[in-house]
Amino acid sequence: MRLIFIHIVGLFFLSSIGFSQTVRERISLDFDWKFTKEEVSNAQEVAFDDSNWRVLNVPHDWSIEGEYREENPSGKSGAFLPGGIGWYRKEIQVADKHADDKYFITFDGVYLNSDVWINGHHLGFHPNGYISFEYDLTPHLKEGKNTLAVKVDHSKLPSGRWYTGSGIYRHVWLTKTKNIYIPQSGTFVTTPQVSKASASVKIVTSLKSELKAAKKITLKSIVRSNTGEVVSETTTKYKLQKTGEITQNIQLENPKLWSPTTPDMYTLESVVMVDKIIKDTYSTPFGIRKVEWKNNEGLFLNDTPILLKGLSNHQDAGALGVAVPNDVLYHRLKLLKEMGCNALRTAHHPFSPEFYAMCDTMGFMVMDEAFDGWWRPKAKFDYGNYFADYWQKDLEGFLKRDRNHPSVIMWSIGNEVHKFTNEEQKILVDFVKSIDPTRFVTQGRGYKGTHIDIAGFNGHGEFKNVLEDYHAKNPNQLIVGTEITHTLQTRGIYRTQTWYRTKDNPAPWEKPEQFAKMENKVYKIPNLSDEEVFPNITNKYQSSYDNSIVRIGVRDDWNRVEKYDYYVGNFRWTGFDYLGESFNWPARTANFGIIDLAGFPKDHYYLYQSLWSNEPMVHVLPHWNHQGKEGQKIPVVVYTNASSVELFLNGKSLGEKVMGKERQLVWQVPYEKGEIKAIARNKNKKVAEDIVRSSGEAYSFQLIPSKTEVYANQTDVIRCEVNIIDKDGVFVPDADHLVEFTLDGPAKILGVENGDILDLSSNKAKFRKVFNGKCVLFFQSSDEAGLIKLTVKSTKLNSKTMTFKSLKVIR
Repeated sequence: MRLIFIHIVGLFFLSSIGFSQTVRERISLDFDWKFTKEEVSNAQEVAFDDSNWRVLNVPHDWSIEGEYREENPSGKSGAFLPGGIGWYRKEIQVADKHADDKYFITFDGVYLNSDVWINGHHLGFHPNGYISFEYDLTPHLKEGKNTLAVKVDHSKLPSGRWYTGSGIYRHVWLTKTKNIYIPQSGTFVTTPQVSKASASVKIVTSLKSELKAAKKITLKSIVRSNTGEVVSETTTKYKLQKTGEITQNIQLENPKLWSPTTPDMYTLESVVMVDKIIKDTYSTPFGIRKVEWKNNEGLFLNDTPILLKGLSNHQDAGALGVAVPNDVLYHRLKLLKEMGCNALRTAHHPFSPEFYAMCDTMGFMVMDEAFDGWWRPKAKFDYGNYFADYWQKDLEGFLKRDRNHPSVIMWSIGNEVHKFTNEEQKILVDFVKSIDPTRFVTQGRGYKGTHIDIAGFNGHGEFKNVLEDYHAKNPNQLIVGTEITHTLQTRGIYRTQTWYRTKDNPAPWEKPEQFAKMENKVYKIPNLSDEEVFPNITNKYQSSYDNSIVRIGVRDDWNRVEKYDYYVGNFRWTGFDYLGESFNWPARTANFGIIDLAGFPKDHYYLYQSLWSNEPMVHVLPHWNHQGKEGQKIPVVVYTNASSVELFLNGKSLGEKVMGKERQLVWQVPYEKGEIKAIARNKNKKVAEDIVRSSGEAYSFQLIPSKTEVYANQTDVIRCEVNIIDKDGVFVPDADHLVEFTLDGPAKILGVENGDILDLSSNKAKFRKVFNGKCVLFFQSSDEAGLIKLTVKSTKLNSKTMTFKSLKVIR
């Protein structure tokens, strides 16, 4: 494949500088790789015959393509999916290579233990599966054809405590510069003084020269608003040896301040010139905001108090594994934003660069976490085996990569680190502060150390009086729930008796008798009925009422956040169900998420929405298909952020209730088929409504796509929700039909999922059973334009067809 470099320097340089020469060029290397998992010993050699290898694009995760098997060594940590060794090869063409050209290859993420060669020359070994890394190709690159080879060794498992995936699972980039340039992550933009009236912007720019003699250079720094308007610029002359660093200061009047509700961004354009000839150009998005952590008062953003309405997440996306397309990532973040979430924790490692860019522009505050553990492995073959030799290099790369994002408001140096010492904590905190002194540092369950700025509490902090006692002893330190709270739910499943994990279905590391010792410290939740209304639910599925907990429920914990100024908020475990960390075969996960593996919200999604969102809402649970329970009282629960709700059964009012400290409203409703309707009011004015209807027999499908048009770019993805409906279009919440997908036209199926943690069907098949009435299909455009036709069918149901357009890419 001949590479055509895309010029990234636009007309703004022409107008503000007066030069037409462009230099820095960055292209994607994602397409047309060859891949095999066969055993080969010389695949790094240029002459190696790879003609029989599979052709694919990256990002790519080969583990999710495999079979769920109990004997797979990844075990319950890795969702019982395979690892192994994979080889990737790619030919790249370079034209017009000059002596003063520099070429770099950047991998945004490769899991795990990668070796990279160019034209048979070994570039390096990188054990960390989560942080971006770069190699200089220049000494070994030639004009014409070049051969890139990558070996990924994930043969030793488990290598993590959760599903990690395998392969080149993030983007790959080729960057071309000249021999005087700004290195990767070579700018650092901070805003030391911020107010509504003005803001000071400090710019520190690193420079490199490959020349033997010193050169006089000019650095021009241009700040642009999100509309492209130049708002300020400054120029500095400098004599550059091999390396150098320039500090510049700019003052902006009436700045647009970044926050979750106003995520306004600026862009720094850095131009390096020698004798009026442009040698390099570098773009740095940044935001202007003021973050303050005030003892006994809380977190303040731009002088306004704010609570962290946060979620912890792993990076996989169910059926797609860890190779998550940008369209899918955006859809997932959009769901969280609509729920009222304003903060995210990267558990327990750096995420993709696209994640942070989306958080910047969508308005999420980020706790950016570097490591799970430190010098002692937690999983047998995890990064702890390499930590001593690599942590400083990897931590520096992580900090410099992410430090310009306004979304990143604090660093986390680890999570539940085994037997860490105070001195070890100090070593890491001091290192972080040496790279970025502007942000506070925390650690998941790191409160026993004295060197972090904010005390981080995980599950232990869910017990009664733990946070209160810590605050009494440490009155000048703020507390954040780095991993609070843990509750479990299954979409469409209900149990009216409260369920405590340790007592009712212990995790592999727990024993039932432990509950007696902890019972007086647990925040108890009253049963919703004297006798279990739904007695036939397996313990593998948890209830979607807020009554399946470990130590504290959602409502009790959020009451704590609002009560204590020193408790600045929390990061719930988790936003999405994720693969791995299951409670044993055949479960693929322990379903802590408020959104399931298919990306469908559970009832807890709406509970959080009632606590976190200002948009008027009301939500009714459970579903209303309970044939055989006619006349039996069923607890109907309503979540709302309105002041009161009136409930109706088949048009008859069951009374109006005022929302109180319980944070939910409950009616005991004798079951009869029909319609439950909730009307939410503020000051007697209707502000929201929700209706749940009993369905008839399954009849056909409702298809809800994320979009109907894509570009023929091999990257755009359509997420299509599939619902079983009756002949009147009413959703059938207990349907379990096997659904088959047929896709005609320029697109391919990426994955199928239903959210059932016990369903071990292939994620790459063309069929899937619906779980409680739903499943989802992901498909991706090819490089050809045309019509895409999706047909969904199942035995005894009317099929459904929908047509999509793939549009030609205009270059």
